[in-house]
Amino acid sequence: MTKTPIDSIKWCRYIVKTGYVCIALITLARIVWYFAAQQYPVDIPKRYLKDFIIVPTIINCIIVISADLFVSSKRIPIRSKEYLCSFLFVIISFYLVMIHDTSIVVVCAFMATIFVSTVFSNKTITRWVFLVSILCVMLFSVKQFITEKMDSHMVLLIYDICVMLVASYSLSKILIQHYHDNLAAIVNSHEEAAKNELAFLQAQIKPHFLYNTINTISSFCYTDSERAASLLVDFSKYLRLTFDIDNQSIMIPLERELELIQAYVEIEKARFGEKISVAYHIEPELLKMEVLSFCIQPLVENAIKHGLCKKDDGGTILISAEKGQGYVIIKVSDTGIGMGPEQLNQLKNITSASEGVGFSNVTRRIESWRNAQLDIQSAEGEGTAVTITILDAVA
Repeated sequence: MTKTPIDSIKWCRYIVKTGYVCIALITLARIVWYFAAQQYPVDIPKRYLKDFIIVPTIINCIIVISADLFVSSKRIPIRSKEYLCSFLFVIISFYLVMIHDTSIVVVCAFMATIFVSTVFSNKTITRWVFLVSILCVMLFSVKQFITEKMDSHMVLLIYDICVMLVASYSLSKILIQHYHDNLAAIVNSHEEAAKNELAFLQAQIKPHFLYNTINTISSFCYTDSERAASLLVDFSKYLRLTFDIDNQSIMIPLERELELIQAYVEIEKARFGEKISVAYHIEPELLKMEVLSFCIQPLVENAIKHGLCKKDDGGTILISAEKGQGYVIIKVSDTGIGMGPEQLNQLKNITSASEGVGFSNVTRRIESWRNAQLDIQSAEGEGTAVTITILDAVA
């Protein structure tokens, strides 16, 4: 089954938004202090407005806006965006280190690594953030030493910060490992359930279908031996394609699903004759696209069984696969008896199948397929159309 990746883009944008908020709050705090201090006998340097408000705000805005454009770009790999946003968070923390008191330094130093590890669950990124955070502490220590503020209390505080950084880094590694273990367990459980469901689907070849097929082939043995031999080949292919699916891969190429459909249709046409007609409209570049196994054949089976065979003069099934702008549409439509609004509504809301490979099984499997959805439309006396829409990123 298709594994669901972590939504890193969402978190990258979250960090960029956090950067905007931090700049706004820092600038607002400095402006408030600047005007408030004028009411008290506080010596404010003449260059304070320029060097401590205007210039830092402009520089920080340029950094965050650049990061925002970087994250919004579709050409840049997600991993690069993750690293950029991680270091954007570190840069903001470093800025606070250089201009604010030690209490904020402690909070920033402790939170940076845990925050990044929680967002990205990536040990490599966390390790780099930890090293840069240690560098920030070293620069802060140099600053305190140069400004002659390095007393015994400050040494103890810097020691505490380093201990907190090491502790946060160790905790982050534990959290990441715990997350990966849980994710692996969930993925394995999901894959195991998918394999069990596939085995169930493979076992759903109805006894009466086998019985009818063998009887049909037997009858042709007396009247048309070549047709009987051809049907045996189709029946053999149908069984092979049904059972010979790699248990390690729930996804199969579209062309293989079409082979299964063609073998099934030939068998049914031998039974029902001219009542069944099937046409294909498949774009060649989509033949190698991977789809869920048994996601189309049951739709064709339902169209024959419930649509065409219940109509006196039969009808036609059209199987199409077309690529649009960012999506792929697979459609199975028939000119059978169709169904009324009430029956259509019941089918759309069905939760279990009473027998065989039913529509509910296909619906449930499509819904579990990330970025794919299924829709059914029908009109009584006109036919039914089932559409599977798949985002191009999955296809």
